[in-house]
Amino acid sequence: MVGILLVTHGKFSEEILKSAELIVGKQEKILTLGLQHGDSVEMLGYKVKESIETLEDGDGVLVLVDLMGGSPYNVVALNSGKLLDIKFRCITGINLPMLLEAITMREIYELDDLANHCIETGLTGIKELFKEMKLLQQSSR
Repeated sequence: MVGILLVTHGKFSEEILKSAELIVGKQEKILTLGLQHGDSVEMLGYKVKESIETLEDGDGVLVLVDLMGGSPYNVVALNSGKLLDIKFRCITGINLPMLLEAITMREIYELDDLANHCIETGLTGIKELFKEMKLLQQSSR
C-alpha cells in the first residue's frame, strides 16, 4: 500500500485528513505535517525526510502539499536529494477529492499511476455550482 504524507501550512493537513476520515473511516500509513507560524523550516525538512522514510515499505510514498512554491513544497523539493533510494511523488494543490482518491486507490494503483490519477481527480473535482446546474438542465432536455 502506498504511504501518504500531507504537508501544508498550519493545521490544514490535519483537518483535511479528519474530513477524509469522516467519509472513508480511520486510515493507516498516513502522516500529517504542518508548518506553523514561527516554526523552523529546517526542522520541517527533517520531519519530511523522516516521515517519508517511515511511510516507505516498498510501494512508495505520495506526498501531497498545499501550494507550489510554498515552504512545505520547497522543503520537500530540497530534501528530495536526500531520499534518492526512496520512491516518492509530490503533488501540489491538495484538495478533498484528490485525498479521497489517494486513500481509496492506493492499494490498487502503483505510485506513478496513483499520482497521475490523483492529479486528474483533483482537477476534475473543481466545479462551479451554477455552471453545473445549467449543464444538468441542458442534458435533461
